[in-house]
Amino acid sequence: MGRITISTSPRLKFETWAADDFDDLFDLHSDPRVQTSYGPSPEKWTKAGIRARLDGYIGEQRLLGLTKWKVSLLDGTFIGRAGWSPWGPQTLEIGYAFKPEFWNCGYGIEAARAVTTWAVTNRSNDRLVGFALTHNTASRHILERIGMSFVDYRDIAGVENAYYEM
Repeated sequence: MGRITISTSPRLKFETWAADDFDDLFDLHSDPRVQTSYGPSPEKWTKAGIRARLDGYIGEQRLLGLTKWKVSLLDGTFIGRAGWSPWGPQTLEIGYAFKPEFWNCGYGIEAARAVTTWAVTNRSNDRLVGFALTHNTASRHILERIGMSFVDYRDIAGVENAYYEM
């Protein structure tokens, strides 16, 4: 299956992943600055772990019609990923990660708004949730800016996270 553009926003393009996107995804998630947004799981950041993540994104798209899509600037420059994954019955969890050189440019909120619009339009029966490590104030701010409300703190994969719902 070739790459498909799922959505665009004023500055961004959201596309399905392809097997040849490994280097982009590895570059993103092997950066220690990006890893601080996740709980400790060194095995997730190995080449095998990133390959499994990429294969998972491709599989989710094929089976479910959604995933955490590849995000590029409109000129094709890869900057990160954003989208949705299943999180229980009729529940989708938002997720996003961007290369540090693109932080503090408004891309996170622009991407989160775009994928939320996609979910509301295409998956209107699903509940939308998000979570972030308690100290990740930037991610928590994005969740609040897209209209999610803080619910409580939850242990997710052994780490305390702030849990939000829309």
